[in-house]
Parts: sequence; structure tokens; C-alpha cells
Amino acid sequence: MKAIAAVILVVLLLATAGFVRDARIAGDFPSIRAKSSEVDVRRIMGEPKQVQRPCQAYNTSVQPGCDHVFLYRSIFYPLRSRYWLVFFDRNNQVTATSSQLEP
Repeated sequence: MKAIAAVILVVLLLATAGFVRDARIAGDFPSIRAKSSEVDVRRIMGEPKQVQRPCQAYNTSVQPGCDHVFLYRSIFYPLRSRYWLVFFDRNNQVTATSSQLEP
């Protein structure tokens, strides 16, 4: 019985940490502005889950002048398809952002 309670407690703690992380990213995401640097984005959002070249992710692309995109996914992906995208030019400055919550 103690083992089951311990597993339930761990699952609840991990779920809470996941919700807190997603809420932090969703809350910080609007503060990213055009021409922000990669350093600024990493400071605000943390390390991206993935960096993609060319500038395309989740059927979203930005052209022209886009060099790469930072992908931030919900901790609950693929159960909850939520993601945040930050697009950069060759000078490592933000050109656009996109946030999606797919049903």
C-alpha cells in the first residue's frame, strides 16, 4: 500500500511541475519582442526542446529572412499538443512568434 501511495505522490508531483512549467512558458511567451536576441529568449523561456532549420515547425513557417526556429513543447506532449515557436533570422534576432494549442 505504501508503494502505491508513493507512486501516486510522485505522479502528482511530476504533473504539478509540468503544469507549472507550461504556465511559466505561456506567461513569459508574450514578452518576446521582434529583434530580441537568442540570449534574451533563452533567458526568458529557457532552453528550447529543439532548434530546427529551415524555419518550419508544426506546419508553421516564416519566410523570407528566417534562418531557424526554437521549439518549446508542452511537457504533456503528445497528450496535449501545445507548443510555442520563436523564429530567428541569420543575425539571431527574433522575426516572429507563434503559439498553438491543437485539439
